[in-house]
Amino acid sequence: MVGDSLAEEAAPYLQRLLGGKAFVPQFFAGTAPCDWLGKDLQATETSIVVISFTGNSRTPCMSDGAGGYLHGQALVDKYRADIGALIAEARSAGAHALLVGQPTRASVVAGNDEVQGINHVYTDLADASGISFVDAGAAVETADGSYAERLACLPGEAECAASGSNDMRNDDGLHFCPGPPTPGPCPVYSSGAFRFASAIAVAVNAL
Repeated sequence: MVGDSLAEEAAPYLQRLLGGKAFVPQFFAGTAPCDWLGKDLQATETSIVVISFTGNSRTPCMSDGAGGYLHGQALVDKYRADIGALIAEARSAGAHALLVGQPTRASVVAGNDEVQGINHVYTDLADASGISFVDAGAAVETADGSYAERLACLPGEAECAASGSNDMRNDDGLHFCPGPPTPGPCPVYSSGAFRFASAIAVAVNAL
């Protein structure tokens, strides 16, 4: 699994959901696809490379060449090129690639146009290249694809609040870990991360 902080949050749940499959973590908060190009992803012909990025642009490879970082359509275009390159690297190792659709952000958080653009990149690349795609972001959204602060608990979910619903997202309007932003691994159960991971696991297990 190669990705950023949302991938990192989902990883503990995904690893458990995948059972006996070997799980190779290749993610770091704040990174973009270009940060992973040319890295040894440890992919082989029996691997499924899960690619999950939500729009970070704050590392040197995302520089705009003028002292800032790419945003808007320039960011989306850069992601298109770099995700395509990551797919090519995975396929050169004989691996299958699975692209992961990202969740919408709270309206007070900038970048939903970029999230939408990146999700279009994922579906375009999957349609054009025979690569797999799963809209895992939809698992933490309302039925119409809107941002959801809370959703009704799933049957058999590990934890469920007395209200019958669980927090989906962090107070920052972007991440999954419920409550205020905290450094390090989420200290409590994260229904959002579990649902995101579950959607990915279903797609992986179907390949």
